[in-house]
Amino acid sequence: MKTRNPSLILALAITLAAASLTGTTRADEASFRAALKSIPAKYLADITLAKRDTFLRELATDTTTHRLDAKNGWLHWFSDGGSAGGTSMIWAKELPRTGKAPLLFVHMAKPFSGRMTGKPATDQTFVLEPVGDEWVDITRTVIPSTIDLTLHFRTRKEDTTIEVAVWKDIAPPGSGRQAYDFGERTHDLRWIGNGFVVEKPAAKKLTNN
Repeated sequence: MKTRNPSLILALAITLAAASLTGTTRADEASFRAALKSIPAKYLADITLAKRDTFLRELATDTTTHRLDAKNGWLHWFSDGGSAGGTSMIWAKELPRTGKAPLLFVHMAKPFSGRMTGKPATDQTFVLEPVGDEWVDITRTVIPSTIDLTLHFRTRKEDTTIEVAVWKDIAPPGSGRQAYDFGERTHDLRWIGNGFVVEKPAAKKLTNN
């Protein structure tokens, strides 16, 4: 699926120019901000494009929490604050590639937010590629098919490893409700420049970021 957005072109051109000098496209603040501003709302917890400037401005001025590290291509946004709206928490991470523009990994913790359907689903985790002025969903090209996309995925600020964990059902027995929290970490996905390698988790507990 492709989504067109002209605002990507300048940021990606700068990023690729840097790549031609270094050989590897690392996380880049301009391209990361451009990605957050331009990806379709369904990949960013339903925050509309019209609200993106507000979204980024509030992140930049929030000194009480550390939710955005654009220099490291990392985001953890909370859905219970700010005026941009949004239907769930978001984790995002820029994934560097050799000689190409970075990919963008996005995970929306929709079961945790208590959305209408409640149950974990496959519409919460994506890997997106900028192609010209479009975003292309290439999730299954880089995430191994053995990994269940209904799981919880957590990005890390300091590197490109993605932690994978189960959802823990915390609804009281017999209540008829659906409620989930983050459970035990089951896998780590290590980024190797063109895809992920599945590894045993370094710890059972998720990183708190």
